[in-house]
Amino acid sequence: MRLIKASKSIVALHVSFIFVIIGGLITCFSGQSGTIHLKPGMAACEFISADSTVHRLPFSLTLLKFDIERHRGMPTPKDFKSEVIASSGDTLQISMNHIGKVRGYRFCQSSFDNEGGTVLSVSHDPAGIAVVYLGFALFAIAGAWVLAKRLRRLAAIFLLCAVAPAAFAVPAVGTAYADSLGLRQVLYNGEVMPFSTVASRLTYKLTGRARVASLSPEAFVASLIIYKEEWYHVPFLKVKSKALRKALGVEGDYVAVASLYDANQNYLPGTLYKGGEGFLDKDIVVLDEKIELLMHLWSGELFEPLPKDDGAARSSASIAAEVAYNRMVPVKWLFMIAVSLGMLALLTAVMHRNLRMWLAAALLAVAGWAAFVWHCSISAHFPLSATYEIMEFTATVLASLAAIVGWRTRSALLTGLALTASAFLYLVSWLGLKDPVMSPVMPVLASPWLSVHVSLVMIAYAILGLTMPISLCAIALPRRRASLAKTVDVLLFPGVYLLGLGIITGAMWANVSWGRYWGWDPKETWALVTFLLYALPLHRSVGLRRRSLAFNIYIFLIFLSIVMTYYGVNFMSSLHAYQ
Repeated sequence: MRLIKASKSIVALHVSFIFVIIGGLITCFSGQSGTIHLKPGMAACEFISADSTVHRLPFSLTLLKFDIERHRGMPTPKDFKSEVIASSGDTLQISMNHIGKVRGYRFCQSSFDNEGGTVLSVSHDPAGIAVVYLGFALFAIAGAWVLAKRLRRLAAIFLLCAVAPAAFAVPAVGTAYADSLGLRQVLYNGEVMPFSTVASRLTYKLTGRARVASLSPEAFVASLIIYKEEWYHVPFLKVKSKALRKALGVEGDYVAVASLYDANQNYLPGTLYKGGEGFLDKDIVVLDEKIELLMHLWSGELFEPLPKDDGAARSSASIAAEVAYNRMVPVKWLFMIAVSLGMLALLTAVMHRNLRMWLAAALLAVAGWAAFVWHCSISAHFPLSATYEIMEFTATVLASLAAIVGWRTRSALLTGLALTASAFLYLVSWLGLKDPVMSPVMPVLASPWLSVHVSLVMIAYAILGLTMPISLCAIALPRRRASLAKTVDVLLFPGVYLLGLGIITGAMWANVSWGRYWGWDPKETWALVTFLLYALPLHRSVGLRRRSLAFNIYIFLIFLSIVMTYYGVNFMSSLHAYQ
């Protein structure tokens, strides 16, 4: 009866879950899935499911051509493409994030052999997918409907959601020469970028620092190339692991390349490797990556200069903007500003001064979004694929929320807590920047779904995560408990709604990339658990919101589900390991 009395938008929201559950049951009991191995010129009309059952297709498939598209100038795969013809006359172009369809059967690029053949995943579930997608659409519409009805309280949030080594003598090169090198365009990992970007990433990767001694990244890498023999004996490689340094018999955090080889030029870390078992092996793999990058640099294989008349060359303005970004390192300044404002806001709260700290948070948010737009303008991909990029984005969202919550509540304490959380995430991003991933983006990540899915999920986590310090304040401050609980209540539905949309877009992306919209992967499973935990207090029948203390304790505790979703599952076997 309670559901019947509820508003139409709430009823529609619950009906959307019914459609998703029914669609999932249809998929479970009537859907078919498996793999088919195609060899050039040979027709195949059967596929094998996970339980080794053989299923027959109502048509046959013949592989015309399989091709591995590689990043320009390097062996790393950029995409896998299969050209297939069906006996029905349909020609399919199948690649990562691009499926082929014949008579309700869907084919996704899965794997390949070494003989020119391809392995495709097969799924046949037209009814289940249609019902589930209907539920997805209804959830998006009904959720927006509920938000619109709460527009007076949620207007601002709704608009937001719409949218060094020890001193040593080193061989140096001239500063003017190094600066001129920074603007030169090179081809690295199939992307055209200024030498400055490669130098900055490599310097961070090898040394963990932005500069080595007095050398800029451009001067350091240029010196590495020109004075190879001298650098061979200089301790500049960062080795964090004390256990590995002890096993190698070296002192200090930095080691020389020469110290990694014995008199017979045997690579010492290789003799310590035990086949991937234990933490020492992981430390060896990290060091191996640095040595491999260094050897590629010294052999001239790490990057190649781009000819001036090359059609892929970028504009001088774009190159200058990227070089300026590399030299400024905006996230470093954002961290320092955020931590300063956070401390000032907390001090203001302790002294009971009525300073408009929300305005300072708003200025930080503007600076953060400006840096993000700057990053977007110079990046070859949407900057939400690497962990440090995601952290920077989330920190900026939190700064925006700090301004909104501070403006609404006029509370310097809440503003300070949000700014402190934002500063912490900026710090994590800055630290992550010091160990950049220097490999091309995985083919599955080269999808327009990436920016939509990750943006929605991270904004949702930022909103829901902000409820944790607010609830902690509510527990510690009984007199303000009721008002703080209302603030949590205002944030709760937008966070749950956006997380739901993030899960939906992730499911649709998986359906395009892997041929299934749900696979009980640890990351997606815990995202669903988090969604359900935060959705629970939204139900009036539960009654949590009527008991402010119990409500705030509950909100404080379920923050652990976000921690588990983002960090905990990384210790499990997951298809989301690239995140």
